[in-house]
Amino acid sequence: MNRTTLTPSQIEFIQFGNLIVDFELKELEVVSIYSLGQMHNKIVRLTDNFWGKTKVGLFFIDQINDNNQLSFSNMEDWRSVSLTSISFSLITPNEWGGQSTDTYSSLFDIREIALMKL
Repeated sequence: MNRTTLTPSQIEFIQFGNLIVDFELKELEVVSIYSLGQMHNKIVRLTDNFWGKTKVGLFFIDQINDNNQLSFSNMEDWRSVSLTSISFSLITPNEWGGQSTDTYSSLFDIREIALMKL
């Protein structure tokens, strides 16, 4: 699946929007692929486990179990997935008017993640 870019309206929402949490996953809850799939290609607030930094951006699942041809149109397909590997990205606006991408290779990289209500 090709990574996407932030739209102007997503950038405006991230920088100036009323950021209200729709639902949140913490600690071991993060390993729920079903719930993470609901956040795919949507605006989230993510706190990483390494630095404890919190960022708001577009969450994108790059691959699961070495498969990058992912479809989240039927979330029921993801209820019983046995996870062996995952990579995901968080695309955030930067101060120069562009965007930055942080890439992660483990769910243990996430301390908390929350889907933001638009």
